[in-house]
Amino acid sequence: MFEASVKARQFNRGQMIEGTIVAFGPKVAFVNVGGKGEAEIDLAELKDADGDVEFSVGDRIQAVVVSTSGGIVLSRKGVRDATTQRELEDAFRAGIAVEGKVVKAVKGGYEVRIARERAFCPLSQIDIARTTDPAVHEGQVYAFRIIEYKDRGKDVVVSRRKHLEEQQRANAADVRKSITPGAVLTGRVASVRDFGA
Repeated sequence: MFEASVKARQFNRGQMIEGTIVAFGPKVAFVNVGGKGEAEIDLAELKDADGDVEFSVGDRIQAVVVSTSGGIVLSRKGVRDATTQRELEDAFRAGIAVEGKVVKAVKGGYEVRIARERAFCPLSQIDIARTTDPAVHEGQVYAFRIIEYKDRGKDVVVSRRKHLEEQQRANAADVRKSITPGAVLTGRVASVRDFGA
């Protein structure tokens, strides 16, 4: 036990470390970081925008040591944002869709929350069809393409329309392959004319 205590990791304020969540208390979570005891992190820092804890026992997290007096206290402020911004930038460069929640309608479009970051979706980019009632999209979770990423993630513009159009193109290619004599397909009547539907 003495040997183990001597070998226990030493931590300094400001140090970035990784640990495993081992338990949840009423106000804090306990994290095994390889020290003499568990480190603590405020439970509020592990919650998503809806107030739900987004981690489970056994999950690994990255955090910064903010105090070492009377036990190790951790914080994810700044860590989570940096990670998210990197992921957003990677998604922007690679053209990968990201999931976001439409928070509310604002002037000219919508405020969208992607992880903990705020983004803007222009009204014309929320859907392929014209939206007559902007409120119908509020609270919905959609896949978006990032079409602008500026000022290190402080200015992010997204488009759901681009993602939907790409899906439509992919689906159309699949349908074209399946259209053969004798094939039975499901479709939607788009219009009825004198000569047919």
